Amino acid sequence: MVERREKIELICSAYETGNVTIESCCGEHGITVRTFWNWSDGDSWISDRYKKAKEKHAKIGKESIREKSEDGLMRLVVGYWVEETEIDELFSITGQLTGKRVKTKKRYVGPNATAVIFALKNVDPANWGENMNVEISGDKQIFKIGDQVIEFN
Repeated sequence: MVERREKIELICSAYETGNVTIESCCGEHGITVRTFWNWSDGDSWISDRYKKAKEKHAKIGKESIREKSEDGLMRLVVGYWVEETEIDELFSITGQLTGKRVKTKKRYVGPNATAVIFALKNVDPANWGENMNVEISGDKQIFKIGDQVIEFN
């Protein structure tokens, strides 16, 4: 029984890292996932340990997605450089490949307007949220953005 709990602890500890599946963890420790589920059904300690590991696994996965999403959004808001490589094959008159010419270019990808709007609405909803009002009466144009009022004559 001690060996089973040790295996379960190793499997759940590996699964908690968020980098592997429960199936691969079980396989790494010499049991099938079906055996793992059977042991879990028959032992509340195993079931509870797996539940904790599953919660930690999900939390790490969500955190990873959030970080990647923030990085991607930041790139779209401020712009970024892309390096592109172009390879031309050089041939002789007879059609033999004689060499290759490699060209590397850097290209700037500017900010994405939709991403900028999304970021502004989420970072400063009072000024950039959906509560922006525009009134046009006579010669005056009145814009209300959050608490700010801007008048044009």
